[in-house]
Amino acid sequence: MDDVLEVLVPTIMFLVIAAGFVGVIYGIRRVNKRDVRSEQDQAGLVQLAQERGWNYTAQIPGGAERYVGAPPFRAKGHFLWDHVAGEFRGHAVSCFEYRPRDFDADDAGTNDHRYFVAFTVTMPTPTPEMIIDRPNMLERADNRLNNVFGLGDNEVKLGNPEFDEDFRIITDDEPFARTVMTEDLVRFLLSDPRVKDGPLRFHGNELITWFEGRLRPDGIDAKLNYLCDALERVPAQAWHSV
Repeated sequence: MDDVLEVLVPTIMFLVIAAGFVGVIYGIRRVNKRDVRSEQDQAGLVQLAQERGWNYTAQIPGGAERYVGAPPFRAKGHFLWDHVAGEFRGHAVSCFEYRPRDFDADDAGTNDHRYFVAFTVTMPTPTPEMIIDRPNMLERADNRLNNVFGLGDNEVKLGNPEFDEDFRIITDDEPFARTVMTEDLVRFLLSDPRVKDGPLRFHGNELITWFEGRLRPDGIDAKLNYLCDALERVPAQAWHSV
């Protein structure tokens, strides 16, 4: 009982503090949804693809189907918008917008959407599903409760206090996670500022990152470089362990 209280008390304190941020987070979400992209930005995507010999597709009906199962892809049947695909640093890459309906909106009965941007890089082989992210305060509190009551079985702890405190690894294949998470990759994730807004998802034969916002040509290279930097730190034995 004492062990439970030791976790519950700080967890409740976390929740109280986190409540103060709810309004701020909600406001950010509303701003993101009103993020109207200019026609110049959209034309810039087409121009970038043409200049680099990449492919641009305005919309792919049902294209999000393959990604459903983890954030931000929460529903089947959605289009992918402004899909750009090509080669970058010797890797096959893509980026696109995903625009799910926002059923939590004040005007949920109207055509109200949220906007997400995803970037992918193709891996040598398909892998088990795995997500590496930095949970927010509410997610940390939820993780603590799950661990106390034995509900966090799919979360892998590396035994590195600094990493385990800041990051969360979610997968049903712990051996794969431990193969991937070498000291080099752990150091990279702990030190690189791009990780703050760049969760990673191993899905099929793609490594994916995403953020809430709009796809603009001037933000593409930075995200693709981040993905390639992460991928190139995955050890070769990871591709042979699946």
